[in-house]
Amino acid sequence: MKNFTMEDLKRLMDVENEVCISMYVPTDPSAATTDEQRIRFKNLLRRAEKTVQERAPKNKQLVEMIEKGWRLLENDYFWRYQSDGLAVFIAPDVFLFYRLPIAVDDVFSASNRFAVKPLLPLFMADARFYILALSQAKVRLFACTPHSVMEIDLVDVPDGIAESLQYDSKQYQLQFHTGTAGGGRRPAMFHGHGVGTDDKKDEILRYFQDVNRGLSTILPDRQVPLVLAGVDYLLPIFREATSHQRVMEDAVIGNPDGLRAEELHQKALPIIRPVLEQNQIDDARRYRELAGKGYTAAGAQTVVPAAVYGRVDALFVALDERRPGVFDTKNNQVTITNDDDPAAEDLLDLAAVETIKNGGRVYAIKSERMPEEHAAIAAVLRY
Repeated sequence: MKNFTMEDLKRLMDVENEVCISMYVPTDPSAATTDEQRIRFKNLLRRAEKTVQERAPKNKQLVEMIEKGWRLLENDYFWRYQSDGLAVFIAPDVFLFYRLPIAVDDVFSASNRFAVKPLLPLFMADARFYILALSQAKVRLFACTPHSVMEIDLVDVPDGIAESLQYDSKQYQLQFHTGTAGGGRRPAMFHGHGVGTDDKKDEILRYFQDVNRGLSTILPDRQVPLVLAGVDYLLPIFREATSHQRVMEDAVIGNPDGLRAEELHQKALPIIRPVLEQNQIDDARRYRELAGKGYTAAGAQTVVPAAVYGRVDALFVALDERRPGVFDTKNNQVTITNDDDPAAEDLLDLAAVETIKNGGRVYAIKSERMPEEHAAIAAVLRY
């Protein structure tokens, strides 16, 4: 089972059908047993069965997909290896499940689209960054989001300073002379096996210049933030060698060679989080500055049509709220209903999907962080 990616999100957003069932289950990889999370999933499957019986009892494809869910429930190996959340999606000829690196609440949704709002924190605007772990012994590079870390294979990057310099470092021989031939005397001379401070720094600089050349092909987007990890005396030398434009000032200090990817990720998060949240902070400030000037909107009835027609530049939706309803595209009209309406969907989810499709930024956040007080949805408009 692979981690959830942007391609997976796009695939889900493209599905529309008579019945699309979305189920989210909180899971705990450190739990002593899997009983509780399996019970949660079992209850959601029962709701899925009931929904299919009520809305599409003759749809054999849906029934077959539900059966796959029951088989998944009985798979002990599957439940033994979970992350912080599980998402399962069912539609005719569609049965998809994903392990999620973020916590989710119990969610059941059945409409003509999949519910993707709980997934959006994975794709908040500009959430990418890199960690570069440097030592004289090796180099490791990690592609990260706030919720995931993945090591990148390094092909044209030297595996340590020895490989970079090809064992061609300068050597100094030591001899001690107290006299010359014929009894003459001259001052004592000391020569040593070892490298002077300046020579050693030059070798490290050459090494890091080689590293930088290799990374330049792997990291073509030099605006993506890069967090360094290494002992403190190496980092200024790498900063001198690098051409990457967004190297963070703060770094993970210490020898990174013994740290696992997850440990480096946890140490880097306090450094990178303010940077990643800057766009959200800027867009929230922009919302407040533009409020009342015709370039903002709040509430599902005004934001949903704007999102569908590509007017939304930045969208804020409350993760912990729902607004069931229907959007009539022909009449450009939003009707607020309730979850008992089989035609209803979460309008917050719909607005988020349409904003992403139209190239806007989406921030799925807790209600208390919304830029408009008491609003479950708010937007900065393009026009």
